[in-house]
Amino acid sequence: MVSPGQAESFSPPEHRDRIFALILMGTLCGQMGLSILTPFFPAEAKAKRVSPPTLGWIFSVFQLATMVFAPLASRLLVKFGSKPMLVASNLIGGVANIMQAFCWYANEGPFFVTASLVLRVLAGLAYSFQSTAGYSLLSSLFGPTVSTAAGKLEGANGLALILGPLVGSTLFSIGGGAQHVGYVIPFLVLGLTGALCGGMNWVLMPTLPTPARSNPSLSKFSLKAVPTAINCTILGIVFGVLNPTLQPHCAEQPLKYDVQIVGLVYATICAIYSMLGILVGRLDDLYEGRNGFLLMAIGALLIAVSFFLLGPLELAFGSHFVVEMKPSPALFWISVCIMGAGAAFGWIPVYRQFVTHALHTTSEERDLGASMIYTISVALGSFLGPVVGGLLSQHIGVRGTYTYTGVMALMLFLMLMLLAIGQRSETFKKSRDPPLLTLPAPDDALVALR
Repeated sequence: MVSPGQAESFSPPEHRDRIFALILMGTLCGQMGLSILTPFFPAEAKAKRVSPPTLGWIFSVFQLATMVFAPLASRLLVKFGSKPMLVASNLIGGVANIMQAFCWYANEGPFFVTASLVLRVLAGLAYSFQSTAGYSLLSSLFGPTVSTAAGKLEGANGLALILGPLVGSTLFSIGGGAQHVGYVIPFLVLGLTGALCGGMNWVLMPTLPTPARSNPSLSKFSLKAVPTAINCTILGIVFGVLNPTLQPHCAEQPLKYDVQIVGLVYATICAIYSMLGILVGRLDDLYEGRNGFLLMAIGALLIAVSFFLLGPLELAFGSHFVVEMKPSPALFWISVCIMGAGAAFGWIPVYRQFVTHALHTTSEERDLGASMIYTISVALGSFLGPVVGGLLSQHIGVRGTYTYTGVMALMLFLMLMLLAIGQRSETFKKSRDPPLLTLPAPDDALVALR
């Protein structure tokens, strides 16, 4: 945690705004590689004879690759610096998306599945470079307002998740849909844009803060970082569940939504997340991270409620329903709005908690270590989410899947709330303790308070 003295002495590096703008741009392109396919890919994959569990793997392998390659990204960052990593992330991601566009011309069945998996791994590798390098620079760029900066960076992620489905569904329609090149156009446009962003990073990125001199260890964190990592992982799971399930759920009665409306659903969630995320970041900075667990607990509770309404909830005891809510468009859109708010409260305080509980010897190692554990925790959950969603929806249906997902978020809320109470009690106890007096040095004119 940054002390008031450190906050007053912090001086931002030169060209900070340009550096951060380029990081935001690269993050936007990288995250859109994950979200652009959500409104149209499930139906198109079905036409290629891809089963629901395999579809879940195609969605989730992006995050698996991000998690697996995060330690490699941190080592390369130490060796080569931040700028080459940011440039490489956009170029590699751009090439992966361009090649994904032409997968549509591959034979259906195993060949299409294999090509999609390999290219999603390549895109995940690129995003691990972007995420690790981008987050590792936040403390150096923004110092005591790191949560506000993290909120803006997460806002870029949210904007990507908004634009991805909207751009994907729009370009899919412009390309003629399933009957023409609707699958090809979204990936091709995104790939070319990513390659262009890589070139802009190479030309416009100024000198960056010095990276860590050695690769930080993931073991150098306080035990208080463990609940934050658990929160990241579970949030990744619950939102990852939506990838293979939301489009089929929206296509059923009583909603009967087409691909464009599914894109609007994702856009609504992410718009609320992006706008509210900046406010949550400022609130977390105001309290210097002391209420981080409480904010995350609020997020978990809102997410649990949203999934209970999304299905909506049905609980049975034997052959009798204990709770059964009837689905309706109004209930669906209420749940969507609550989900966006829950995402903001759940995600934004996380990075500051990791930085606060890092035990590394230098600030550079601390920032890189926090960035690495953040990337791994989020990617682990986001990898498991689509796999779990695909398997559960196949065996118990989408409504049952959303009910179990809501229960998981509710259990997370209970854990975080207990930790928040303990955190507040500890803060209150420290505030009640009398200050300790230390004897002044002979030359001192005032008594020093410790």
